[in-house]
Amino acid sequence: MNRWLLIFLPFIFSFSTCGHRGAPLPPLTKKPAPPEITYEVQDYNRPLIVWKRVSTYEDGRRLPDPSKVLYEVLIDFGKRRVRTRNNYLLDVPIGRGEKRCYKVISIYGREKNEGSVKCMRGGAPIEEVPKVKLTSGDGFVKIDVENPIMEVEVFRNQRFPFIKPYAKFKGSSFLDKNVKNGTKYEYRFRFSKGPLKGRLTAPLFAVPEDRIPPLPPQSAYMVKYPTCVIFWEPSPSSDVVAYLLKFRNGEVKVDGIYFVINGSCPKSVTIYAVDKAKNRSKPVVPEVIDEEGSSSNGK
Repeated sequence: MNRWLLIFLPFIFSFSTCGHRGAPLPPLTKKPAPPEITYEVQDYNRPLIVWKRVSTYEDGRRLPDPSKVLYEVLIDFGKRRVRTRNNYLLDVPIGRGEKRCYKVISIYGREKNEGSVKCMRGGAPIEEVPKVKLTSGDGFVKIDVENPIMEVEVFRNQRFPFIKPYAKFKGSSFLDKNVKNGTKYEYRFRFSKGPLKGRLTAPLFAVPEDRIPPLPPQSAYMVKYPTCVIFWEPSPSSDVVAYLLKFRNGEVKVDGIYFVINGSCPKSVTIYAVDKAKNRSKPVVPEVIDEEGSSSNGK
């Protein structure tokens, strides 16, 4: 009897554990994940807090519709409450030395979940506003600050809430080379001292452009016989895209380095190199070669 029991015991054990391998999984939750405050500063004299949007349940599963998450902000442990669909709150002004605490609750359907508490203490507002001048050129925007009293935060093509600046710098100037010629950029600036942020400037605009003319075409000639042909050597400038010929009160755009005129040659011709930014070089008058092969210098 004991012998048969020893034979069948492993089979009995394997059937009893089938489908139950490992630790049992916890039951699925309907609670949204708790909001996490990621940014808290004093925007001039008003606390600004920002939290990460909730897109999952507490157990990590993705919510069917994260846009339906509502947030309730408890201020000073529930003395005031604000509900919003945004992931930020710009609160009422805070006094110097005043302590204020915030907790954000995520609400999805009938379920709620609370984040941790974050507290801040009011500081003296930064009253100064940067006095800024923008200068744009070929592939750059130069920023000059007349009153560089502390670190300057730069916001480029950004909208409220102004959280992560495009750039920061100390001193009186900053050169933005991460630009594209012909594109319009909007800049705003403020002074910053740790969690204290000053008032923003009004929007300033800049359009970087290439204003440097290319070098003119080289060794230009006009041959009168048997057909009027104008030709030249390319401009040494690498950004030249075309050449412009002016004659007989008109102009012709040429992609190559020669042009044929049907009929007689005009009395005078001027040639310009044109770059990508449509800047024109200094004019060049081609040397005239008559039907006998001699030069007449355009006369």
